Formats: sequence, C-alpha cells, structure tokens
Amino acid sequence: MNKVQQIQRRLPVGNLGSVGNILAFVSIKGGVGKTTLALETASSLVHNFDKKVLLVDANFSAPNIGLYLDLTNDLTLHDALNGALLHNAIYESHGIDIIPASMYYHGAIDPFKLKKILNKYKPRYDFIILDSSPNYEELKPVIAAADKIFLVTSPDNVTLTTTLKAAKIAREQETPIEGIVVNKIRSPKHEYNLSEIETISEIPVLAKIKDHKKMAHSLYQKTPITILDETNVISKEIKRFASAICGSPEKDGWFQKLIPLKNILQKEKVNRSLFREKFYESL
Repeated sequence: MNKVQQIQRRLPVGNLGSVGNILAFVSIKGGVGKTTLALETASSLVHNFDKKVLLVDANFSAPNIGLYLDLTNDLTLHDALNGALLHNAIYESHGIDIIPASMYYHGAIDPFKLKKILNKYKPRYDFIILDSSPNYEELKPVIAAADKIFLVTSPDNVTLTTTLKAAKIAREQETPIEGIVVNKIRSPKHEYNLSEIETISEIPVLAKIKDHKKMAHSLYQKTPITILDETNVISKEIKRFASAICGSPEKDGWFQKLIPLKNILQKEKVNRSLFREKFYESL
C-alpha cells in the first residue's frame, strides 16, 4: 500500500470540521514567511492540540511546501484543479495531511475551483490551512476559498504597505480578516512596534515572531521547528497563536506568572483573547 492509499484509508468520515475552518495566510510580498507560518501553525495544531489539519500549498506558480518537506509529488493540487480526485493528491508528513502544488505544470487550471473542491473536505478536518502566492491575481482565488484570513508582514514600511493590498482584496471579497502575524522581527528599535502596525493597518496583531537562526536548522532538517525544538521562542509563540485558533486557554510561563503586569502590556496576548472569543461566536 503506498502513502496516498494510506491517507485515503485513514481519512475521517465524520463531521470534525466547522463551517468556517478554512484559514489562509496571505501577503503581497515574497519572503515574509507565509509558508513557514502556515506549516508551523498546522504542526502546532496537530501536535500541541490534537487537531486534524489539511495543509494546502495554494501558491500556484511557485509552490514551496513540497520542497520544504521533500515530498514526492505524483499528483498535486494542479491535477485536482484539472479534474483529478483531490484525495489522490493528499500526502502525509509529520502528522499533517498535505496537498502540494506542482512547480512545473503544463496544463491549464482554474484556480477559482479551489473553493469548491476544498468545501467537500471541510467536514473531514478541524482546520484546512492555505499557503498563498504573493502574486496579486493568484491571491484572489485563495482569499475567495478561505473562510478567514491572517495577514503576514514583517515590521517595516515596505512590507506592511504591500501586505495591506491583500487586506483590500479580502474586504472586496468580504472575507473576514482576523488579524496580523508580525514575522521576522530583528531590530525592534528600528522597526514598527505593534501599536504602530495596528494604527496603520486598523487590524489587530495576533502574534509577534522574532527571527531566529534555528529556522535555518529547521529548513535543513525538513522538519517544522515546532517539532524540532518545542522550547524555541518561535515555537512558543506559534503555540500561543494556535491556541487562540482552536479555542484553548493560553498558558503562561513561570516568568509571566511572577510578573503579571507584563501580560497587561502584551497587546498581542489581549488580541488573542478577543480573537479566541470572536472566532467561535462567528461559527
């Protein structure tokens, strides 16, 4: 029995998922970490919260997830968009069900079919997570397929400005924007802080993720950092973000318990608490 057949045999048939469980990570700029955040969030939901997750590489022209995880892609999302059965394009890696896309596909596809084919799988998963393309036109069908989106930006003017173009598409398509994940924080004294980002975007920041050299190790090992090093600062913040997505309480570390005032000053933690409540009120 091959890997695809194994996936088909264990696909659940019950009603696990909710009506609003397709989540997309979007930005109109390459290199901000959409793929990494989509993968790490999926990994945390699976390993920290025992959720069943389908991760979809919806970067139609320059997919990355298959490369990240060294998947052999016999059939891909492109084939499913061109009429192949979607379950034949589902693979497993690190406990996550994954639909990779094709780097070199010569047939014509209609990306706007994505919503229709994924809707059939919503009941089988707690969450379906979409990685997206930074291409403006390719982003439209991803946002159309999503129930909710998260903007991804680094804390600089150029990236934030271009990321907000993705917010414009979402508003035009009436897809809810749940918040911003600020990624690759490197030099806070020379970057936007969270209050400035929220003032400019009028969107709450849900997570702040520092740049860390361990990510290079994670990519080299083809293993999510949330599995490779659970104590890493990135893993901890991803876990806090994932806890809000699945409605689980956010656990404080010993340092926060000793200094409760620090929690009051953590804007992203307050936003996650509000998001945790609102997310499930809307289902």
